[in-house]
Amino acid sequence: PIAISVLGFFVSGVFAFAFSDIDVIPGPAQSWMVIVSSALIVFGAEANTPGTVIGVFKKLIRNEHNSWDISALALSLLGTVINLLVTFASRTKLAPVWRDVLLNWGPLVSGFAVACDYYGGLLETGFLFGSYELRTEQWLDEKRQWDDDEARGEHATPEWATAKIEDFRRVMQRQNGGASSLNAEQLESELAQDFKLMPSDSTMKRWLKMARK
Repeated sequence: PIAISVLGFFVSGVFAFAFSDIDVIPGPAQSWMVIVSSALIVFGAEANTPGTVIGVFKKLIRNEHNSWDISALALSLLGTVINLLVTFASRTKLAPVWRDVLLNWGPLVSGFAVACDYYGGLLETGFLFGSYELRTEQWLDEKRQWDDDEARGEHATPEWATAKIEDFRRVMQRQNGGASSLNAEQLESELAQDFKLMPSDSTMKRWLKMARK
């Protein structure tokens, strides 16, 4: 969506920087350029809205939001609402005063909101990349610390042994009545929690049969 918005702003920006020289382009071509750039900008803004809303509310739930997130969400909502109101005003018979206000000022407000929505999408993308880099750096620091501790022999290696029937019964007790749906992968994962290896295939099949009963 951001790339689509970039293309739309690029085409519309030609009119701002070309000044009167834009007249070398035939009138009908200019009209199509305006239509295409507007369609790209609106499409990019609306396609970006779900990602912005999901990203902001994800941070709201985790209590990691800030004023930039709220601003991006509010401006995205404003742009969508104003676009709809301008469309209704141009296609329906509203009261003359409301219709004139919406048609005269609505596009200006919408243009401002859509441009801010574009930057809101960039901000949320920047926050996403930045948080990923912070998590990666934290993980690397913890890994270096782990490697240093392991080199000094501070990590005890657990003893692994083949699971016995009492280990299987312990797994059954942890299932809270859901043991009948156990499969081989789940059983292996459960046994691994106790540092136990899978038994032979025949024993494993017999245990799974017991679990289903």
